[in-house]
This record gives sequence, structure tokens and C-alpha cells, in this order.
Amino acid sequence: MLWRKQTDCHRNKDLIVLILFFTGLFILTDIGLAKSFPFRALSIGKPIPDAQFVGYKGEETKSIHSFAGKPLLLAFWGGDLEAKKKRAVTTLKTVQELEPYLKEKGIAVLVVNMQNDQQNVVDEVTALSGLTMPVYKDASQDAYTRFGVYVLPSILLIDKNGNVSGGLGYSKDIVQRLRGEVDVMLGLMTPEELEADLNPVMKEVPKEHKLAMRHMQMGTVMKNKGMPDAAIRELMKALELDPALHDARVELGCLYLEKGALDDAIRELEAGLAGNPESIEAEICLARVSAEMGEVDEAVMDLKALLFRNGRNSDLHYYLGTFQERQKKYEESAQSYRKAFELLQRNTMIHE
Repeated sequence: MLWRKQTDCHRNKDLIVLILFFTGLFILTDIGLAKSFPFRALSIGKPIPDAQFVGYKGEETKSIHSFAGKPLLLAFWGGDLEAKKKRAVTTLKTVQELEPYLKEKGIAVLVVNMQNDQQNVVDEVTALSGLTMPVYKDASQDAYTRFGVYVLPSILLIDKNGNVSGGLGYSKDIVQRLRGEVDVMLGLMTPEELEADLNPVMKEVPKEHKLAMRHMQMGTVMKNKGMPDAAIRELMKALELDPALHDARVELGCLYLEKGALDDAIRELEAGLAGNPESIEAEICLARVSAEMGEVDEAVMDLKALLFRNGRNSDLHYYLGTFQERQKKYEESAQSYRKAFELLQRNTMIHE
């Protein structure tokens, strides 16, 4: 009887070890291995087996070998779980935003649902990601098996000679990592240079800058609490400590705008924009200044110009709607407000 209890005890211990092993394996697969090569049956530098993919909306069947002589990026995803959907949205959004660069470099793109999800799932994910490219499916599950896919979403890169160049799973740095992997495939950088870019050596930050950042963050908190005067004081302290905090100047300029101090707003916004030419917030606040000065038509033109490159910015659409409302263009204004709401709702869903 005693030996049976001891055997059961050993059995339970073995079971616990087994559970812990598979739990660890799941965590590694979902997180740790996301940045490593996510295809068990493929090897970097080796030829890619052929596979065929069927279009969801009747597009012509595509095969990998039909792209011979041309680099190819394959974006694999599935949407059977909410977590996978969210990661697929982020990944496909990244691919879509990189598409102009891929096209410039002559790289073809195939977006493939590996789990043969229903059309409504495909429509949902493509809408949230802003994907404009057609979606194909691995109808026979041949590629899924032959490639040994164990992480979704994942990216596979094939060079112009038909050899596997690289691959990656979902990760928080997927935007920078994917662009880097593409450049490695094109010979524009080495794998070592990519890793150095992704993992830069941290430099000691001066105490003044740290303190300036604290004041800037406190300024943002005060602004969000509806305390503009306190926010302005914190931002001014930040700039005294570090005049190169261009984002602090932009926030300060927008706060001056709210208080009606237009000259101060222009001064800070232009200085902030000179230091950070990519600041959309500065551009929006300058357009708002123009509108406050009676130059509504010019403000509308400025925001419409910004929309060409920043069409997914909800604030741009919202303020465009307010200016169009001042112009009494109510139908256009309603369209802008609607677009702002849709984008805001989409971003909320993505980050939930």
C-alpha cells in the first residue's frame, strides 16, 4: 500500500513537471520565440518549397515559385482567437505601411490566412488594419505543414533566387524589425547591424534632462486634468532645464493657443516644429492659430495637405470638421467628423 502511495506521489510530481514544461513552452512560443525564426521545417539560405494559395474573393491562385526571380514577402496570419486577431491587425498594418517601400524595391507581397478563417473574420481584420492588398488562404494546409509554422502571425522573406532569407513572428518592435529584415535580404545591411540597431547601447542620461522630462510629464498630467496654468509652469521649467525638448515646446504652444495667447503660441509652435519637423500636433495647432486669426480657408488647406500622408490621424479629421463647419460646409464637416470618430473607434479597438 505504501509503495502505491509513493508511486502515485512520483506520478503527481511527474505530472506537475510536465505541466510546467508545456506552460513554459507555450510562453516561449508566444513571447520568447516570437522574435526568432518561426518556421520549423525551413532553413535560412535554403530553397523554399512551392505552395499554392487561393484568393478569398476569386483572385487568381498564386504559387510561391511563380515569383521566381523576384523577392517575396509572405505575411501569414490567423484569426481564431481575439489575441491573434489583434496581433494580426498590428502585423498587417505594418506590412501595409511598408508596402510603398517594398514596391520601390521590387518586392512582391502575399498576405495569407493560414487557418482558412471565415470571410467575416478576414473582413474584420483587413478593415481594422487598413489592408488594401488581397488576402489568400492556404486552402489545403500544405504550406502550414511543409513550412512548419508554429507562430501566427509571422513573416517569411524569400530572396530573388528562391531561397529563404529570413522570418519573424509578432513582436512589439515589429515595425523596425521587419524593415530591417527586408534591408538584410536586399543586402543594404548585415544581420549584425540590424541587431545593433534594435538593441542600442544605453547611454547615461544627464540629470538635467531627467528632471526636465519629469517636468514635461507633469505638464502633460496637469493639462489632462484641466489645469492649463500649472501645465504651462511645468513645461517652462522643463525647457529651462533642457531647451532641446521640442515636444515640450509644442505642448506649450498648444496651451498658449487654448488661452488665446496667439503670438506666444506661434513662437513656441514654430520653434518646436523646427526641432521636430514630423510633429503633427504642432501642424494642427498652427492651423488652429490660423483659424483663430480668421484665416479659416488657409487652415483647411493646411490640414488637407497633411491628410495626404497622415490620413489615419483622427485629430486631423476632427479639426478639419470644425473648420469646415465655420465655412458652413456642413456636409463636408459631417463627413470629417464621421471619419474622425471611425478612426478613434478603430484605434480604441486595436489597443484594448
